[in-house]
Amino acid sequence: MSELYFPSLRPENQEGDGPSTTAELQGALCGLLCVNPGASRTDWHNVLFEDFYPETQEKRDLETLFDETLQSLSSHEFDFSLALPDDHLPLPSRLTAMAEWCQGLIYGLGVAGLKDDNLSAEGQEYLEDVIKIVQINTHDLEETDDDEANFEELAEYLRMGLLMLFTELQPIEPENNTEH
Repeated sequence: MSELYFPSLRPENQEGDGPSTTAELQGALCGLLCVNPGASRTDWHNVLFEDFYPETQEKRDLETLFDETLQSLSSHEFDFSLALPDDHLPLPSRLTAMAEWCQGLIYGLGVAGLKDDNLSAEGQEYLEDVIKIVQINTHDLEETDDDEANFEELAEYLRMGLLMLFTELQPIEPENNTEH
């Protein structure tokens, strides 16, 4: 994913209930696209967040985020990546961003109108796991040698689960092969 900058997400610029981080913003977009891949690339953020007021440059970056996210979710290359901080940041910061991404995903799915009965057992289990990740408490985290590997494994699980969810909710329609 390209480097995008959203000044309106900075704490001093927050108004209302809009997204608080890029991770949350991308998660919400993923939720929206899972249910509605035909969402508008120019005003998708208005559907999700009434109290988000991006500036002109940010609107271009929001379109870029939309395009990159939809393209990577639709790709057969499975090249989607979560908008999480770099590996050089402390693990608690990265876990917090992961929880924010998960919170955004759940929010986006809800706003887009996902119904539980639209999901397979695997899809429901994935969403239950996503909800558990939202509840992670990083204040009590005691880092161990395995934590980095566990984090990477969890990020991969979220990534692949999202691709599964997107595919499940957007089945490929059979071609009309009518013989004449």
